[in-house]
Amino acid sequence: MRRLLSPILAALLVMAWPAAAANVRLYLSDGSYHVVREYKVEQDRVRYYSVERSEWEEIPLSLVDLKRTEGEIASREESRRAEAVMIDAEEKAERELRREVDRVPEENGVYLLDGEDIKPIPQAESKVVTDKKRSVLKVLSPIPIVAGK
Repeated sequence: MRRLLSPILAALLVMAWPAAAANVRLYLSDGSYHVVREYKVEQDRVRYYSVERSEWEEIPLSLVDLKRTEGEIASREESRRAEAVMIDAEEKAERELRREVDRVPEENGVYLLDGEDIKPIPQAESKVVTDKKRSVLKVLSPIPIVAGK
């Protein structure tokens, strides 16, 4: 059990790390950008954690295009929310489908769907009646009197 838990835990950590550490583009006034993990505006400076150099750096506020940076962060957040709504809708549809499949009986037979209830319809009993006179007549007569009867 411990051997199985360790790879699963490692896989979860590997998948969770990028989600917790989402990189952001910090746009500059000249149109270029720095890829940063996070940034803070402090008076006339912007302090950011550079992904390229893996350390905190500062840059004057006049060189940073905060409006464009915040616009991209907002659009990324909006697309993430839209994706989460889509995933929730898919999961809800899958749950409904599983619930519908679970309602179907496994036994053979004919069923009546009455609202939420599924009622089995009993099979009609059949009775074979053999007329001895008729079978004797069929055997003795070379030509069928009434075909198929």
